[in-house]
Amino acid sequence: MKLLNVGEKGLQNSKNFEKKVGIIGASGYTGYELIKILKKHPNVELTVLNSKTYAGQTVKSLYPDFFDSSLKFTNVPLEEINKLDLVFLAVPHKTAMEIVPKLKCKVVDLSADYRFKKKELYEKVYGIKHTDNKTKAVYGLPELFKEKIKKAKLIANPGCYATVCALSAFPIQKLAKYIVFDCKSGWSGAGKESDYAKDSDILKENMVAYKLVNHRHKYEVEQFIKTKLSFTPHVIDAFQGMMATAHILLKKTASREKIIKMYEDFYKGQPFVKIVKGKIPEIKDVAKTNYCHIGGFEIDENNQLVVVSVIDNLVKGASGQAVQNMNLMLRFDEKKGLE
Repeated sequence: MKLLNVGEKGLQNSKNFEKKVGIIGASGYTGYELIKILKKHPNVELTVLNSKTYAGQTVKSLYPDFFDSSLKFTNVPLEEINKLDLVFLAVPHKTAMEIVPKLKCKVVDLSADYRFKKKELYEKVYGIKHTDNKTKAVYGLPELFKEKIKKAKLIANPGCYATVCALSAFPIQKLAKYIVFDCKSGWSGAGKESDYAKDSDILKENMVAYKLVNHRHKYEVEQFIKTKLSFTPHVIDAFQGMMATAHILLKKTASREKIIKMYEDFYKGQPFVKIVKGKIPEIKDVAKTNYCHIGGFEIDENNQLVVVSVIDNLVKGASGQAVQNMNLMLRFDEKKGLE
């Protein structure tokens, strides 16, 4: 079949290129971020916004800042969802593995159900029996697995901490003896039903450390960062945003310039990773974007390299990365709808 050579404007306006997509679990924080991105995406039509709790209600009734006053949550059956080109699952852990075997369309799963290559490790980390022994997923970190993502039917969208940690340390891991990730996140990562969402006083002028040594995302990161590592997360008094400060004990001395070049070479051509040299990255630098900024690169007298990486936990750490994966799966420009 001969493909027509059309300009960018023609691509956006042609119905031949339009794909129909949907969201299951559309009413949560990540679901809402997906709605906002997809409604402005030039090449997809958002037709399903499934939410059993809010079906029939407008998105704006739940999120007053939403720009469309008519769009409503739905509750259509799986038969209708299977007519879509792609569906996003923004559902709790365990729910996705019950739904995925019934789906015929392409899927981006934002839960943890398919993030582990070994089902036994998932069961150990999450304490849940994995019931889908047949479906294989591709881990959806585009900077590492872009070509596999393009061919995949099911994508396991990475966790937010796993994203920021893996991106901050992957290029340097062969030179590292040990890595300590000290991470801070806005409270939206805990979800709408969290204590933080229900009681704003918990985090008012406060910071909370939790899961000091056994956070689930540590084991997710260890699938790709083979250097021994430790990981401790904290929740801060902010709605969204995430910072990972990686303390990397080097095996041998290396110059700051050489290390920066390693990162620049590794992420060359990756549109959403920016190596920052003029300042230490801050959360506000990437707020409400799909970018990851990586910087710092200072080495102390103990041959410890410090790398600071920031993302928006709801965008690059969840919904934005999910759309980035969708773009690759549906053969759109990777940046579509995310700039």
